[in-house]
Amino acid sequence: MQKKAMILAAALVLSGASTHAASPFDGLWVDDLQTQMGEAGFDTYVVANGGYACDSCRPPRNYPADGKMRSVPGDNSVLSESVTVTGPRTIVTRIVDREMTRETTMTVAPDDKTATYVSLDKWPSRTKRLRTEYVAKRVAPSPPGANAVSGSWLGIRYLEVPVEYRSVNLKQTGNSFTRSNFRHGRYTAVIGGPPVLLTGDGQSTYKARVRAPDPRTRVETILLNGKPVVERTYRLSFDGKSMVTTVRDPKSGHVYSITSHRRSAAPS
Repeated sequence: MQKKAMILAAALVLSGASTHAASPFDGLWVDDLQTQMGEAGFDTYVVANGGYACDSCRPPRNYPADGKMRSVPGDNSVLSESVTVTGPRTIVTRIVDREMTRETTMTVAPDDKTATYVSLDKWPSRTKRLRTEYVAKRVAPSPPGANAVSGSWLGIRYLEVPVEYRSVNLKQTGNSFTRSNFRHGRYTAVIGGPPVLLTGDGQSTYKARVRAPDPRTRVETILLNGKPVVERTYRLSFDGKSMVTTVRDPKSGHVYSITSHRRSAAPS
């Protein structure tokens, strides 16, 4: 009996049946918009005297708000963009990047306390535009004489996000961690290893590194020119059925979190 067991064990090893069990992170995770917490973003604009400036953008913008498309020095992912003033409380931003085009209408409420952003994204692989709606609250006033969109705005929450944008595939094989997202690209990094190139996101100028503080947590840092620009922490629930993603902006310190649920196994 013992000899048979030893033979069976050897056969399993040779046949590959001893492959590592699936990681608890493996799967397609979809964000639940009802679970949003924290600050969804921060913007500072000045639209006045025919000009547009965005100090919170990376890199900062400063050009005429005349609706003419122009390049943005220092932003390799954007081919061209423009800002058009469409009213005393509204602007339209058009961006052409290397993968899609986006048109965002920002409208300030009559009470001047909140603003709504509606973005329509056109991807070559899709006939229908993907729509995102987002609400922010004013945290700094508009300068005298400037358009009402001017000032500083802190994101409150997303009202609508395409499922493609709020879905992420995670997979861990041994010490390799893979993240894939329709909007933010893909990478496979060694946990605790050096940064790796993030592909499928603009001109592939970003890199990612991953660490594992504990068995249920993975921390992803996105870098541009060696400097951290986004930190995402993926933390599994104890039962492994849900996951909280916390996004931190290293520059502003703002933190946003959302809970996602597993929909299926991640593709191999």
